[in-house]
Amino acid sequence: MMESPLLFPVKLKDDTIFVLDETLLPFKEEYIRVSHIEEALAVLREMKTRSLGQVLLYFYSCALFKGQISFDEIAQKFLAARPTFDFSMLAYIMHQGVSKGARPQDVAQGFVKTFDAARKRRAVYLASILPGPANILTICNVNGELLYLYDELKKLNKEGIFYVCETRPYLQGTRQTFWELDKNQITAKVICDNQAASLMAKGLVNCVVTGADRATTNGDIVNKVGTYALARLAQYFKIPFYPLTQYPRNIDIDKITIEERPKDEAFMFLSSPADMDAFYPAFDPVKSEFVTKPIMLEMA
Repeated sequence: MMESPLLFPVKLKDDTIFVLDETLLPFKEEYIRVSHIEEALAVLREMKTRSLGQVLLYFYSCALFKGQISFDEIAQKFLAARPTFDFSMLAYIMHQGVSKGARPQDVAQGFVKTFDAARKRRAVYLASILPGPANILTICNVNGELLYLYDELKKLNKEGIFYVCETRPYLQGTRQTFWELDKNQITAKVICDNQAASLMAKGLVNCVVTGADRATTNGDIVNKVGTYALARLAQYFKIPFYPLTQYPRNIDIDKITIEERPKDEAFMFLSSPADMDAFYPAFDPVKSEFVTKPIMLEMA
């Protein structure tokens, strides 16, 4: 049975939220205890969790801090910490569940169960349309979902290999994606972010699979910076580009706020960045014309 703590990086136990500190991977698997809203916000700002972790942290914060702060107020505080993510959609889901008589913790747990079942179904579909063998290029990390994808590829007797972009500057690809694939004996190779074009030109990659932090109803996405380049390259080399999307909104992608992270993060592995300048928008908008097909999460 393949597994990864990144499949469920945030957990709620009694009166405490436990957040996997993704910045310590792969060297340590440690959890941060969160028992106050300000601690949750610090976790977000410091990139201790991201992607699905942000979603779970929001839902569990609603469950833990109910009565102290409203669902909408939590969403606004989270949005201030990570402005590109759609926390207002999560608030809507929470309101919908509570309006039907469910407790916030029940809404949270129900979401986790439904979401996991949906991403397994998504893996089944994606495996069916990927080539065999599937030489998959990916960037950043999609919370363990590539494990599900690999399992489904094997069921179809398709070989799978993953080329994992290092994903500067936090190296989520190296520290998380490669780590969880390697931990489960899945063939994976880390590449520098700027190697993608040469791999495609040599025919070593035949599909690109990425996450998507935001998606629009007309097929645009926003994902980790570096994704736009992969989408353009994939189109040039006639390679399918498949982003994993969920909760598309009828919005203009150009109006989505792109989070600009502190410049020091671009120099995080240097010892003296004080006198060095940088520009680091953390996400890339990608228009639908460069997307082969969004692979939607179908919630039952």
